[in-house]
Amino acid sequence: MLKIQFKDGRADPIPLIEPGKTVGKGDANDIVIDEDGVNGFHADLKVEGTRVTITDINSTNGTLVNGEKITEPMPLGAGDIIVIQGVELEIIEDDELGQGKTLVLSGTALMELGTGSWSLVADSGPEKGQVIPIMDRVEIGRALECDISILEPALSRKHAELELVGDDLVLRDLGSINGTYVNGEKIDEVKLKNGDRMQFDKIHFIVSAP
Repeated sequence: MLKIQFKDGRADPIPLIEPGKTVGKGDANDIVIDEDGVNGFHADLKVEGTRVTITDINSTNGTLVNGEKITEPMPLGAGDIIVIQGVELEIIEDDELGQGKTLVLSGTALMELGTGSWSLVADSGPEKGQVIPIMDRVEIGRALECDISILEPALSRKHAELELVGDDLVLRDLGSINGTYVNGEKIDEVKLKNGDRMQFDKIHFIVSAP
């Protein structure tokens, strides 16, 4: 199920269920944005099954989706950003079937590699202690198609990647919004070593070298 949330955390995420939600300044709206320049009824979120579209209701200052002003109904998916008068709302995927799990690992990430390989040890959340072998190149992010999908709204859809380069394991940030950290330092690219602590928002991993 998709939900919509204020990026500044001013309210709890709101499930996007049929028939939909209205956005505007008045209390009659499902999503209230009490800012100057926001119309009483500013935008409409229509939900039909799993399909969600947003329509600007002839507002004075417009509605932006992913940085572009919309002029017609626009389909929405997880990761899309709506901006109304500087207020950012994000569409997120709610993992109702995940039973509270934070990580979703692809078959590649769970391959049995035996001893002698680099690996990550989950150090937070319900999966604490889980060992994840690293093979070739591993993509990390909120998108379910990533090798390691971390179901946290603060992560970017494609957040970072790990790559084996010779005997080294390299971690690269993929231009994420909230950054990738190693031992408390924000990084763009770094060669990892045994015992390094990787952090993606609230999720932590310990690096284990061969």
